[in-house]
Amino acid sequence: MSLPRKDELSKYFPSSFGKKPNSSLSNEKLDDSASEEEIEDPLRSMLPTAFGVKKKTNITSDAFSKTRRKEQEEINKSISPQKQISKSKRPKTEGIEVSGVEREDTESEEEDDDEGEEESVSDTLPISHEIKLNDHYRTVSAIALDPSGARLITGGYDYDVKFWDFAGMDSSLRPFRTIRPCGDHQIHHLEYSLSGDQFLIISGSAQAKIYDRDGFEMEEYIKGDPYIRDMRRTNGHIAALTSGGWHPNDKQTFITASHDSTIRIWDAEYKRKQKDVLVHKSKERGGRSVVTATCYSPDAKYIAGAAQDGGLFLWAAKGPYVRPSHLIEKAHQPNSETSSILWSRDNSTLITRGGDDCIKVWDVRNFKNPVLQANQLATYNAETNVIFSPDERMIITGTAVKKGEGYGKLVIMDRESLEILRTTNITQSSVVRVLWHSRINQIITGNADGSAHVFYDPNISVRGAKLCVVKESKKRAVDDYEINRPIIAPHSLAIFRDDRPKSTKRKREKLRKDPVASHRPDLPVSGPGKGGKIGSSLTQHIMKELIKDTTRDEDPREALLKYAAISEDDPQWIGNAYKKTQPKPVLAETTGEEEEEEVVRRP
Repeated sequence: MSLPRKDELSKYFPSSFGKKPNSSLSNEKLDDSASEEEIEDPLRSMLPTAFGVKKKTNITSDAFSKTRRKEQEEINKSISPQKQISKSKRPKTEGIEVSGVEREDTESEEEDDDEGEEESVSDTLPISHEIKLNDHYRTVSAIALDPSGARLITGGYDYDVKFWDFAGMDSSLRPFRTIRPCGDHQIHHLEYSLSGDQFLIISGSAQAKIYDRDGFEMEEYIKGDPYIRDMRRTNGHIAALTSGGWHPNDKQTFITASHDSTIRIWDAEYKRKQKDVLVHKSKERGGRSVVTATCYSPDAKYIAGAAQDGGLFLWAAKGPYVRPSHLIEKAHQPNSETSSILWSRDNSTLITRGGDDCIKVWDVRNFKNPVLQANQLATYNAETNVIFSPDERMIITGTAVKKGEGYGKLVIMDRESLEILRTTNITQSSVVRVLWHSRINQIITGNADGSAHVFYDPNISVRGAKLCVVKESKKRAVDDYEINRPIIAPHSLAIFRDDRPKSTKRKREKLRKDPVASHRPDLPVSGPGKGGKIGSSLTQHIMKELIKDTTRDEDPREALLKYAAISEDDPQWIGNAYKKTQPKPVLAETTGEEEEEEVVRRP
């Protein structure tokens, strides 16, 4: 009896149940050939291999690797030359027999070096990876993160404020909202409140604004009277704002600085007038100078301010506000903009970023001369700031560069000596704003080319940019694509319309507004003449009323007869045509009235 012939589909069914025993080498070869046939068969690839939800592949590491910074050479350059020499002089122990004591010494040295390298700057800085937020088209001059580090807002010279949500954003890196809060005024400063439910906007206008975290306006504060000379008497600023900030403990109080040489303290719930006014009296001509930066101390005992005349001053936050308690007249170069003031958490150290390309460290307890100074830190923007690292062991700022002449850098310095620990090239434009959020441990920079860079390290950073990097952008379905084709709407055709007369009201109103179509007469000309028409000024109108018109008192007969001799001597019009046929006029030598007078005079 012959066995039935196997069909092609039978090889897909199991031949037995249970665990298969280990087969011999020949069977393995057969299995390999069968597996090759299965792979080649397109039907096999379409059949499921298991039941249930498939486990997604881990794409986190791949997403992080795409955002890694390609600056390994700069990392090597950042290591000091002494460490490089010590590393190069270190003997290689691989393949060499070393005694027990020497081995322990080398191992201890290696452990010490490893511990030193772990504590190096490169290990503590979250700058190994970066993402770029490209949505502004001009300088990003203001950046702020809410206290939780979940929402970022950026403002710039393009007058826009953009909202970025790390948790809701995917790898396309697009903002979820864009607003223009202050019209055509540049944004100078943005800052979230203590609770993170609202933020303060300082722009080029004279009015500060508060928006909620979703981008809706809550308050707009009053503008002062520009015709009042005494700045203490005005209810608000009369010139453009430059800086501002929230009270460190009271979420209903904030301060603003302006070009009108004042710092004003505001109550967030009262927009009609400020609480107090701090007037900076400059020794320059006019007694005023632009206040370029201001902030509260962490314990809210002092209000620090810097002016364009180079002055640096401290006011007691609780008053009186007659004069500052500490004053240095030429802390920075006059006629330069001190763009940032920074307090330490111990309330004893003050750091200023000057427009004279330097950073100075001041001791409030001996407020006379700077303790430390770092030079050659170029700045071209009035919003360039300086910040502390979360542990306040380092000072970070950005440097400026002209377009196409190099890279704007992120400069990291030691707080105790202002020695440069690390410089990182950011972009081929100036680095204007820097922010290091302690909760998510990420650094954000705002640049002059309209981009904002977010730096992070997958190992030491938390949330923030790590949330949006791993999210793939939504793939568009076939139905999402729109084809440029004509839209057919049959019921809008002329054959389907009702035959009803069209109203001519709008047409008549339009023609009425047209001066040519409506034959409107020329309007009286007021002021000097224009368009070929002679007008009259106010002076001419007044003189016309003052000068008496004497034409009514003139005898019309005499007015006509004075042209008689001229018409006879030089006839221009009809005299020549009727010269032969025109009778000679005979005029009476006396009038009827004169004859009556002569008759009366006769005896």
